[in-house]
Amino acid sequence: MPGRDVVVIGASAGGLGALRRLVGGLPAGLPASVLIVMHTRQQTTSRLPQILAGRGPLPAAHAVSGQALTRGVLTIAPPGHHLVVAGDDQLRLHRGPLVHHTRPAADPLLHSAAAVCGRRVIAVLLSGQLRDGAAGAAAVAAAGGTVLVQDPVDALYPDMPRAALARVPGAAAWPADKLGPAIADLVASPAPARAAPHPHAPGIHGIDDALWLAVTRLHAHAAAQHRLEEILDFDSPLVAEAQSRAADALRAAEIITAHVLPLYQRDPTDPQP
Repeated sequence: MPGRDVVVIGASAGGLGALRRLVGGLPAGLPASVLIVMHTRQQTTSRLPQILAGRGPLPAAHAVSGQALTRGVLTIAPPGHHLVVAGDDQLRLHRGPLVHHTRPAADPLLHSAAAVCGRRVIAVLLSGQLRDGAAGAAAVAAAGGTVLVQDPVDALYPDMPRAALARVPGAAAWPADKLGPAIADLVASPAPARAAPHPHAPGIHGIDDALWLAVTRLHAHAAAQHRLEEILDFDSPLVAEAQSRAADALRAAEIITAHVLPLYQRDPTDPQP
């Protein structure tokens, strides 16, 4: 039975230094897939894989759509693409709308990992402004996964860790250079025998949580149609139908993310109206 073998990390402003410290504490041959989202400009060339590979023993590379989760590798969202976990432990990249004013964003990755991998997930939120990743961290906790944050005192920009702690008050907070060993210890220990939501996790109670679940399932449906397309004969009439269904699912997900979610998302630290 799989243990904690999927690590998802979100970072933004001030997060590069924290990521360097974190990956420097991960051991060679870590028996878990490590997926990383770092906020970047849309039109840019990223050297993040080379930078992180030079800071620790794990190799690093940008994600490729359709690849499987790979243990012992740092897999990084490329600039301008959201990274999500789809069915059968496959990764997908898409150029959907900006989430929290950025693409890639942590929330799509964390929500999809929670929906697909459940208690296998360790979510980590590092330095950054605003609150990207907070809702996704709550989804991970509600699915029985584990949430860690960089100690806000240690973070150059503490907004993202603080927002995650507001949604998951029991999340463990560590300085960045202690997060790597903490992750390694969690990976080495057995996961709960069944999903056990954190007592403080809100679950899918809010409209925004339900909408994120819908987005995740739409992406999973699109991924399933793409896999069907790959196994069909090129001239089969079903290929066009699979392509159309995948496009419809992604279009619906984009409408929810761009136009519906912003109506219901509110920072839980904001005062009530």
